[in-house]
Parts: sequence; structure tokens; C-alpha cells
Amino acid sequence: MLEVRHPLVGLLVLFSTGIVGWKIFERLRLPAPDLLGALFFASMLGASGVTFPFPSVEVTFLSKLIIGSYIGLMVDRKTTNMLKKAALPALIVAAWMLSASVGIGFLLYYMTDLPLPTALLGSTAGGVSEMALLSLSLNADTITITLLQVFRVILFLVLMPFLAQWMNKKNSPAKKTTENIKVKDSNTKKNSSPKEILILSLTAVTGGLIGRALGLPAGDLLVTILFVAFLSIKLPSPPRVHPLARSMARIGVGLSIAQQVTKQTLQMLSTIWFPILILALAMIISGIVLSWILHKITGWDYSTCLLASSPGGLSQMSIIADEVGANPLLVSALHTTRLISILTVLPILFRFLLTRYM
Repeated sequence: MLEVRHPLVGLLVLFSTGIVGWKIFERLRLPAPDLLGALFFASMLGASGVTFPFPSVEVTFLSKLIIGSYIGLMVDRKTTNMLKKAALPALIVAAWMLSASVGIGFLLYYMTDLPLPTALLGSTAGGVSEMALLSLSLNADTITITLLQVFRVILFLVLMPFLAQWMNKKNSPAKKTTENIKVKDSNTKKNSSPKEILILSLTAVTGGLIGRALGLPAGDLLVTILFVAFLSIKLPSPPRVHPLARSMARIGVGLSIAQQVTKQTLQMLSTIWFPILILALAMIISGIVLSWILHKITGWDYSTCLLASSPGGLSQMSIIADEVGANPLLVSALHTTRLISILTVLPILFRFLLTRYM
């Protein structure tokens, strides 16, 4: 096993790997090439036993600031009215995800050898770190839960771009009702001045730090979006996020996720492949059914409904939504509701279920 200890060397090598992966996937015309290219090639390094020190926390934070700024700059007075209309769909997504987490958890419990706490927490569409912390308080198998959560995130990160792209092709523009969810393109403005970039950077960093301090799920991303959205509404000509900065942020997210793929995780995969298969199939079916319901209720385009219904990471699904032409603002809003409801309701519900069934 090859291990490089100097953090700067690791950062440079992994970002270089991510950029190479981005360009290769872009040449192959694959969806979300920067995100998936970095994830794929960095994961190959980790799986082969080549490891590098990588500041995942810092890189993820900076990536969320850039992604949150891009999404926040899409907001104007028209889109605020659009978000008000998303209240009912958000409640539907939250209720569905809560029910699906419990239902799929019991399915795993009855169809596999997993204990009930592990099955419930492993099937919950919450954050990887949050579920790991909750597993400690419930005396569950933290390692198995973390692996189930990691492969859930990776599965939907890889699957959703292809599925959303396929649905876009299948449903021609004439059939899609996107007029009611159009958002401002935050890249239409010419290059921003240094003063505008400074204002945007200070706003994003302030929002990110406050969001992190509040301890909210994905708080750094969400509060950044809110702060930058307020800036976008107030300024007559708001700044923009450079496309290269967006791509580097996406690469950063892909590299951070890839750090969880090692030789050890692949070896453990062989012992829990059946629960992962059941979890994957159940969540895919659940997401597709929910996206169909959302489309029928709202008339939103299929790709937006699909990504809003996918139990993937908030920042990752927002990136993919922007890449495939869906609405990243709506996707972010619905995933925020999903995360908050899961992290506030399910811990109490799980304690009740475990005392009753164990």
C-alpha cells in the first residue's frame, strides 16, 4: 500500500487526478463529468491502496460555499414566489421520505441478518455523519451503518445523472412544463469586478460560518444560499460565479466522497452486498414513484421531480440538477425539508420503535 504523508502533495495529486477525470468524462460526453470523473478516478486510487492526505472538511466547506453562491444567485423576486408554491411538494417529500426510511428499514430487518437498529439507521436517507452519530447513541453497528450510507450516496450520485438525462431525452421540451419553475441564470452576467467578487465572497463565507455554527443539517450550504439569495435580490446587478470555480467545487465534492472508498470498504462490501442490493432497489423504486407523484401534482419537469425525490446528498443532487438542466433551487429546497424532517423526527421515532420491537 502506497501512502503519501505530505498534505500539500496529496491535495495537488488528487485535484490533478480529479481534473484529468473531469476532462476524460467530458470527452466521453458523460453527465456531470467534473463531479463523477473526480469521484471515479480518486476512488480507483483508494481502492488500489494508494492513499493521500486530503483535507476533506475544508475542501467540502469551500465547495459548498461556491455551490451555495451559485444557487443563491439564481434567486430573484420571481423565484421567491415560486418557492412559496413549493411548500406542499416539500411536505409530501418529507412525509414520503420519513415513511420510506421506516418501511425500507423493516424490509432490511426481515430480509437480512441485520439487527433492527442497524437496518433502520442504514436505510435512512439522512447524512452519513449524522446517522453514524445517531448509531452511537442507539448502540447500533456504526461501521455497517456508515457503509450502507456511503454506498447509498455513491449509488445515487452515479445513477441520477444518467437517469435524469435519459428522462430529459424521453420527454421532449414540448411535453415538459417548465415555465412555472424557471429561475434566473446566474452566469448570464459578464465577468464580475474585484469589488463584486469580494462582496460575494464575504457574504458566502459569513453565511457558511453561521450555518456551520448553528449545527443545522447541511447548514453551511443552506445559510450560504440564503445569504447570497438576499444579496442577489438587493443588488441591481449581482456578481456571478465563474464556471471554472463551479467545476473545481464539484471536483472537490467528488474527491471528498472518494476518500471513503478504500481497500477495507471494498472488502467489507463483500459481507453486506445483499443488504446493499435490497436497499438500492427499494430506494430506487421509492424515488421513482415519488417523482411521478410530484410530477402529477406540480407539473414540474421529470428531471427536477426525480432529483428532488432521490435520497442522495443535498449538495450532490443540486450539482446534478444544474448539470442536467433541472431546477437546482427547487431540488435544494425539497432536500432541505427532507433532511430537517428526518433528523428531527426519526431519532424520536426510532427510539419508540426499538423499545417496542426489541
